[in-house]
Amino acid sequence: MNETSLYNQLNDASTFTALKELGTAFSKSNILGITSPADGLIVAMTCAMEHISPIAFSRRYNIIGGRLSVKADAIYADFIASGGRCRWIRSDAEVAEAEFSHVKLCPEPLVQSVTMQELINNGVAVDANGRMRSPYVKFPKNMLRARLLSNSIRMIAPGLIHGLYVEEEVISDIASPARTLDLSKPTNQREAQVQALPEPEPEPEPEPEPVTLDFEEVLLEHEEPVNMYLTKIGWIKENQTWRNLSSSQKEKIKVKLDSFITKVKQYVLSLEQQD
Repeated sequence: MNETSLYNQLNDASTFTALKELGTAFSKSNILGITSPADGLIVAMTCAMEHISPIAFSRRYNIIGGRLSVKADAIYADFIASGGRCRWIRSDAEVAEAEFSHVKLCPEPLVQSVTMQELINNGVAVDANGRMRSPYVKFPKNMLRARLLSNSIRMIAPGLIHGLYVEEEVISDIASPARTLDLSKPTNQREAQVQALPEPEPEPEPEPEPVTLDFEEVLLEHEEPVNMYLTKIGWIKENQTWRNLSSSQKEKIKVKLDSFITKVKQYVLSLEQQD
């Protein structure tokens, strides 16, 4: 069933009802971390159109804020499998730079880069009030690498993305700011860069917002060790991820998120010491 045939069949009430019921079942079972029937319907329709299982869906896609996104590592894997090559030159909190090539689409190596300054200037890493968005404060290297991969692969091999947004791009769009920048006293290089931007019209200074950890962002950042730890304590099975946790289990983690991540790191450290 392709996209066209699926939508043609949606005129058949029974087809739409079946997909809707499947989506509701996904939300009730909390599979893949889906908690709303609307998100469940997106999963059901995507699985039907692409002939994939829910497990295959979880390996490639995420639904963040009601929006379907593709994982950067999935796009990267597709690029490599299709004949692409990537040699990382630099990856830190300020710059991500790599050399890309493709056996058919880009035989000559092409050096591409993205900087935190660029993302600040174009408003991707900051909001309208000049405040750094939460993911760019907490995971700058990850966000820069994901941006570089999505931009470069979309340019060299656009057929691999088909207009979808990469996970980190969607997170940036919906993430709330992590804190208010004090433009008169920059505390680090990135805040000093924001200070150099044109100043907006004077307006009442907003109250500083505390840095708060976002549940999904943190678990995405530590996905593999988190899944290992949850499997070890029996909260999920071998072929499951943290998205399969029940609502009550997720709430328990949210309440003590810092403590939970500390336990995860301690568990991974103990495994390394055993080796």
